[in-house]
Amino acid sequence: MLRDPSQIPDGVLANQVYQCTVNDCCYGPLVDCIKHAIGHEHEVLLREMLLEKNLSFIELLKAIEFDFQSSLLFSAVALAVEGHIIHWIESKASFGDESSHQAYLQDQFWSYWNRFGPGLVIYWYGFIEELDCHRERGILLKDCFPTDIVTLRHSMA
Repeated sequence: MLRDPSQIPDGVLANQVYQCTVNDCCYGPLVDCIKHAIGHEHEVLLREMLLEKNLSFIELLKAIEFDFQSSLLFSAVALAVEGHIIHWIESKASFGDESSHQAYLQDQFWSYWNRFGPGLVIYWYGFIEELDCHRERGILLKDCFPTDIVTLRHSMA
């Protein structure tokens, strides 16, 4: 009924619920729409940066069904970032705070790691530095697109 207050039989209550959801500056439908748009914008930005560097990738979630939505990109060539091999990149158009990062680790990142190996998470709005503690286990954190990407084809040239 929060998604569709018109289903609430009491008209006054329905209007009040509607006003609350519209004016909710943290969790309302307008805020969700804005967050989704910003996330999509950063996914497009990441795709453009990969294409600009002539790096092949696939959007894995369009090819395989997962039980969650995400912007996971899978590298079609071997990549190294700061000396670490990565096979996937996850775009997060948010700040990486401790609670959200722990939830992402549990719900997404370790699943990716189990299925595909090491990867990179880009928190476009920064992150708490201490959270970047899983590099040796295969999850790197960055706040921008890496400038020092090395590919297998570059190293063979």
